[in-house]
Amino acid sequence: MGRLGLIWVGTLNPRTNVIWRNERLAVSDLAVRLHLKWRQQLELRAIALEVYAPKHGVIRLVVTRNRHRNYEYIVSNDLVADLMTIVLRQRSRWRIETIFRDSKQFAGLEACQCWADQAMVRHVGIVLLTFVVLQMLRVDHEESVGGVKERWQLEVAQDGELPPAPLKASSPHLRVTA
Repeated sequence: MGRLGLIWVGTLNPRTNVIWRNERLAVSDLAVRLHLKWRQQLELRAIALEVYAPKHGVIRLVVTRNRHRNYEYIVSNDLVADLMTIVLRQRSRWRIETIFRDSKQFAGLEACQCWADQAMVRHVGIVLLTFVVLQMLRVDHEESVGGVKERWQLEVAQDGELPPAPLKASSPHLRVTA
């Protein structure tokens, strides 16, 4: 991605080996050697440095430690970005990840089984349109996309009809949920 001029941000596995100051060690071993400073704006301890990772080349590594004392290893190919920028870029990814998860689970993004590029492009377009419609059908901003889909499916399945009365032959403990 760097050859294409694209900036990327991601996380590293704690066992990933890097070279720092001519020494090869796992990122988790490097983290315990570093003096992390408290960053009030981010509410965590962090430090940024350049390392060499055999799979990625020279990268910017940001080691963070939250209030629960958990380490996180954030990396980017943007060698001039400051610590704050890299952490904020990584945090903004969460919203994108939830959109992908919801569009897979509730709008059928991963259901495409076609081979033609044009069909795949159309499928993704229809999935994203479906996702937007589900967002627009939310009753309030707290309602999840899954809740909207379930409510919508029930309304379509019932077609305005009330659910049937519980069977009298069923056990008394089942009548409440029937």
